[in-house]
Amino acid sequence: MTPEEHQKEFLFQAERLGVEVRGRSMEDVAREVIDAPIDAIRSLEYCGAPCSPSELIAEADWATMRHARSTRPNIWLESQILCSSTYDGSISHLVAKGQARTHLAKIFAAICHARLKDPEILLTIYDMSEDDEDDVALEKICRVVTDIGYYGAVISSLLGVAASFRTNNYHVLFDIGNPFSTLLQKGRFATHTWDVVSLFGAYDDQLPQDVRQGIFEWRRAILAYCSTGEIPCDVWRPTFRSALVFRKGGTERLRQEHLANTEPERALQFAEQEGGEYGLDLLWEDVIRFFLKTGNPRYSHEVAEIMREYGRDPST
Repeated sequence: MTPEEHQKEFLFQAERLGVEVRGRSMEDVAREVIDAPIDAIRSLEYCGAPCSPSELIAEADWATMRHARSTRPNIWLESQILCSSTYDGSISHLVAKGQARTHLAKIFAAICHARLKDPEILLTIYDMSEDDEDDVALEKICRVVTDIGYYGAVISSLLGVAASFRTNNYHVLFDIGNPFSTLLQKGRFATHTWDVVSLFGAYDDQLPQDVRQGIFEWRRAILAYCSTGEIPCDVWRPTFRSALVFRKGGTERLRQEHLANTEPERALQFAEQEGGEYGLDLLWEDVIRFFLKTGNPRYSHEVAEIMREYGRDPST
């Protein structure tokens, strides 16, 4: 979505809350939305966010991965952990499953061909085929969401902080499948926010036996780091990437040679080829966000036009 579309969407949602928007400043509208009952806001099922640059957020480069690559930490920060889950894209999976759209593989391929210079490279990384059934296609698409939007964001931040030479960075991956999943196969995917839930131990009594070792090691490592600043992981450097992975059977330390040919790293290399330092944002905005947005019937006509240009009937 463009910044103008984001702002228009925000005003649309404000009106649904009963907020008068005509003739008022954006700040007045936003403050009234903030003061609305939380249950009313939840009932909107509004997943979007104000976008830059707009009247709500005037800074053009405020929330981009390119910006993260050039952002330096406060000089007092001695070290930090940057972490993502290996299927953070599950949040998009849940949203897409609530939509009525079908033929997802064809739609995603058409968007890639319309908006990327070398679309087949991306489709090959994730073994995507236009013949994929919708559930299979959605799982693969949300792996792209994970790798570009979450893993890519972590790497962008690591690159920015590493340039300061003051702060030690540690890259952590959470890869323990969520045993409480409902729409997704139980125990298969390390879903969005499951890393946080498991960290605080709200459901220890319900944990399957086979994940307990991994969960407890994850928790001990993070709590120990918070108290001592130490974690059993190599410092991440742009020239020597590393990661500490938490799996259900325990931890694994990955060095650059282990990471180099993984899907996430290949996706990042592809993004660099497509747009240099702007490549991740290009893929996130022009491909992934566009795919997710056009699952909403209000915007489905935009992808229908692309499908026709690509020589695909959007209804089949």
